[in-house]
Amino acid sequence: MSARRIIRWGGAAVAVTMLFLALLVVMPQPTWARPRKAPMVQLSPAEKLTEQGLQALNDHDYSRAYAALSEAFRLTPSAEGLLHLGRLAAAEQRTLESQDLLRRYLLDPARKPDEAMMQLAQELTSGALPPSGRAMMLADPGALVSVDERLVGVLPLPSPLLLSPGEHRLAIEYPNKRLGGQVAIAAGRQFEVRFDRGTGTLLVSLLPAVLTVSEFGTLPEAQGELATTIEQSVRAVDHTVLPLDQALVSAPHLRDCVSKPSCQQLLAQKVDVEYILHASLRRAEKGEGYLLKLAVRHRDIADPAAASDAQCPRCQAADVVTLLGKTLPTMLAGALKRKNATLTVSTQPVSAEVLSGKTRLGMTPLRRLLWADPIQLTVRSAGYRPVHTEVTLTPNQTLALDLSLEPAAQTVVRTEKPKTPLYRRFWLWTGVGVAAAAVATGLVLGLVPVSHDKVGWLP
Repeated sequence: MSARRIIRWGGAAVAVTMLFLALLVVMPQPTWARPRKAPMVQLSPAEKLTEQGLQALNDHDYSRAYAALSEAFRLTPSAEGLLHLGRLAAAEQRTLESQDLLRRYLLDPARKPDEAMMQLAQELTSGALPPSGRAMMLADPGALVSVDERLVGVLPLPSPLLLSPGEHRLAIEYPNKRLGGQVAIAAGRQFEVRFDRGTGTLLVSLLPAVLTVSEFGTLPEAQGELATTIEQSVRAVDHTVLPLDQALVSAPHLRDCVSKPSCQQLLAQKVDVEYILHASLRRAEKGEGYLLKLAVRHRDIADPAAASDAQCPRCQAADVVTLLGKTLPTMLAGALKRKNATLTVSTQPVSAEVLSGKTRLGMTPLRRLLWADPIQLTVRSAGYRPVHTEVTLTPNQTLALDLSLEPAAQTVVRTEKPKTPLYRRFWLWTGVGVAAAAVATGLVLGLVPVSHDKVGWLP
């Protein structure tokens, strides 16, 4: 084939190729050959509101952030909704509300795994808890819960609400009904708030508490675990823990004396708590280890209801926690079951001193609460014979004693003057002198004649 023909055929092939390529560009592509576009993500109304609320939070527009985030939670309650409301409360410096929301977020088993958010929540809840009380909301599940018109959760709550001391308006909301009422919260106390959906009533109950005084300064690395062990032990006997710092909110003037049992009892009376738990940890005097001292007292009885001194030789922090967990529950249960009784003593005259053994109970007229046990009683008053007697107090009963004290026997003391020696008695010598004078006179008279007629020499 000649060179000219080859060139001609080559040009024709190039032209055909170019035409084919042009047709491919112009012709529409078949469906199977088209690239797939990314599907459009359709956000739910709650998700849109959440995005708006978080944007407002970043812009420091807190009122708009709360409106959007609370509405999103109302539409779709979730643990993540509590997280966002908690972050907003922290930004507004509502510390207690923030800790309450974020603690319940961390306790919610349905929360989505998010390491960054979980770490943020833990950091925000790691600070000291402000003075607060607790309220457990009890009602049919599914109701939205609000405190002072701010949305805080949905029933059932994984833990009680944390509320500042004072009056609060608590409310729950169903799709067709809203129930609410005023509740007075005391620092350190836990309340049960029951809503009756049928009658629309609200019942508030104050749960019994134990005032806890803990001294674990010698083992700071275990303080958290020791506090948790105490709380678990107290809850096991159907009581709640009232920490010392929370109780002192109501009686700050007692802060300087709370190491003394009598002051602890006075504080318990002030905050209306019946029992006190005093737990202290000291290093052993000899060798390594610790001495764990526990005492449970009634606020009105001087003698402890139960006490324990437990040695823990060569113990580490974990061993001390284990020892507390073994010792405290049994001791608490026994102390709270111990029965008491009332003793009244009246005397004539009044103001006599009354003692139980060596413990001074007070002055008459007396009324005291004591453990229901046999006791040695002494009643005494100056100038009267003391009364010693043994009495047995019956549980939950009152024993009344009415005593008339007898005057003590009077002792007459005679004082005699020392006797004067015989030779120094003046009357003796006076008598002797008188007698001598009489004798001399008699002699003289005896020598003179009675009648002169018988005297011969007279004329």
